[in-house]
This record gives sequence, structure tokens and C-alpha cells, in this order.
Amino acid sequence: MKHETKEKMKTWVLIVMIITLVGSFVLFFLGYYMTAFVVGGIFMFLAIFLGQWYSFKNADYLYGIKDKNRR
Repeated sequence: MKHETKEKMKTWVLIVMIITLVGSFVLFFLGYYMTAFVVGGIFMFLAIFLGQWYSFKNADYLYGIKDKNRR
């Protein structure tokens, strides 16, 4: 994937995460508790998914470098 496409995708995911987090709090304080819970759940899912993905990606990168240095 091209570098520009990756950057655009990162930007859009960050925007979506910020909107869901802010939207969840706004909906909660307006009294739409169930909707706020669902929107907050979407935020949590995105945050956990991306955190685990980057963790695995970094671990693969680090272990790949270790294995190359052993040869």
C-alpha cells in the first residue's frame, strides 16, 4: 500500500475515534444513555483492535530484526 494511502487511512481512523469518544460523552450528558453506550463501545472496539494490531506489528518487526542479526 502506498505511503499516502496509509497516512490518509490513519488520519480517518483517528478522526473517527475522536468523534466517537466525544459523541459518546455528549450523548451521555444529553440523556441518550443507551446510544452513548453503543457509541462508546464502538470507540472501545476500535481502540483495542488498533492497539493489539500495532502491538503485534511491532513485535513481528522486533523479532524479525533479532532473527536477521543472528544469521
